[in-house]
Amino acid sequence: MDGWIARAFGIVLFFAAWTALASVFPEELMPYPQQALANAWALVESGQVWPHLAATMAAMFWGFIGGMLLGIQMGVLMGIDDYQRKFLTPHVMLSLSIPHISWGITATLVFGFDILAPIVATILVVFPFVAVTVWKGVEDIDGDLVEMSKSFDLSFYRMIRRVILPNTAPSLLSASRLALAMSWKTVTITEVFAAGTGMGYKIFSAYELIEFEAAWAWAVVFMAVILIVEYGIFKPVQRKVFEYRQDADFTMLN
Repeated sequence: MDGWIARAFGIVLFFAAWTALASVFPEELMPYPQQALANAWALVESGQVWPHLAATMAAMFWGFIGGMLLGIQMGVLMGIDDYQRKFLTPHVMLSLSIPHISWGITATLVFGFDILAPIVATILVVFPFVAVTVWKGVEDIDGDLVEMSKSFDLSFYRMIRRVILPNTAPSLLSASRLALAMSWKTVTITEVFAAGTGMGYKIFSAYELIEFEAAWAWAVVFMAVILIVEYGIFKPVQRKVFEYRQDADFTMLN
């Protein structure tokens, strides 16, 4: 109950701050919350939202999945193998230092106006953050567990499934939350350069045409989708994962 109260208070405070700012700026530059919500609902009712939302969600989904898979694989290798850690660390750290917008521009130059551009840019942004988070999670595993799994002559992939993944569940959850946030931002940024459709494209197009009310409406739709994904999909999955999470049990390895 306390969590819901805190969230409700945060939402009220957000809209109060928005209303205060809107009272300072001209109405055509920054509409009041109720007006932006009404405009956003009008976009939904008109059907304009769905093709652009579908394009953004598709790019975000595949970029998120690709970044997670690559990052998890690299993080596990860096955590259990000293040679792989030394080999991969420079690549991961270099990728971490490159701004998101640079990946978006580079992907656009390579792939042009194609859905591959935001997907590839998202993978390149997401994977180093996931790799570092998983790497540190693997390093925190009791070394005796890994050595014991080797003594049972487990295959590499069986060790990952029975030992690594159960004991890095918190790190994987943290990595997935970070990856999801990074994916939203990277896709929308890249859509500004590399797309003729998508939520980022529509927001930027509205600003270019000096249609600030439309830009706010599209932004509200985008924020609503993020909240729906977070609390309607991600949170239930999180509860499910930790409800059934079990520590590594070596009586089940044979």
